[in-house]
Amino acid sequence: MPIHVDVFHPGRLIIAVVRGAFTADDVREAVQQVLASDVLHYGKIIDIASPTAPVDKAAVEAIAALVSRNGDKPRGPLAFVVSPGQAADNAETFARLTAGLRPVKVFQSLHEARKWLAENSRS
Repeated sequence: MPIHVDVFHPGRLIIAVVRGAFTADDVREAVQQVLASDVLHYGKIIDIASPTAPVDKAAVEAIAALVSRNGDKPRGPLAFVVSPGQAADNAETFARLTAGLRPVKVFQSLHEARKWLAENSRS
């Protein structure tokens, strides 16, 4: 699977790393894994710095709609780690579409993403 999700319960952190080409179905599977684990309130780092074929704008909008469906559950902050290009544009679009759900921000540095996440996570 091009999306690898790790859940770290002691630190209340989810790290998802995307490598290679991925589809909206791959994202849907990863989201369902997080929902099934009942850890939506954890902080999240989504590393999309090196996918080879980012999804198109319609897929980003569909993914945003998917994660917005569970709006009644508390959500932890979300930090994207990106490289310049279409993946960064997609992360910015997703952040804009889902900003009302929880704090969300896009970074080009994993260090800065972790620092921001620590500052915005609930204890």
